[in-house]
Amino acid sequence: MDLTASLLTFTMFWKLSWSLQCYTCNPEQASLPCLQFDYSSKYLTECEHSTMCFKKVTTLEFSQGLTSESITRGCASQTANGEQRRINGKWRAVQDIHEVYEETCSEDPSNSERSPKTMYCYCRGDRCNGSQQVLGNLLAFAAIIILGVLS
Repeated sequence: MDLTASLLTFTMFWKLSWSLQCYTCNPEQASLPCLQFDYSSKYLTECEHSTMCFKKVTTLEFSQGLTSESITRGCASQTANGEQRRINGKWRAVQDIHEVYEETCSEDPSNSERSPKTMYCYCRGDRCNGSQQVLGNLLAFAAIIILGVLS
């Protein structure tokens, strides 16, 4: 199979996605609770108005060293409600994406001396708020290129 045919075949299976994909789950959400989180596609959300994903880990410490942990995942909030701009002489609602987070994890300083403790993590890239990242498309593309060159 020549390189052109290989590339055309590959593009049929390659999903083009311009928006970020983040894992989304919430301990208070009955349909997709984080307690059952398994890195499957049912937890993926297209983040149209965000360039970052987040993961929030809340840890509650009890007596005798016992702890309880709650995890929330989703698209980072990067738009302001009610934001407007004058467009063609009329005020229109807009949803500009603001870069307000650093790509890091940090503990909420407001609860440093008391329980529960909350850690906020922000990251860039598809599925970055899970501990596993899939490189399937990249590996498949590399394999097709190598096979095309070798044949």
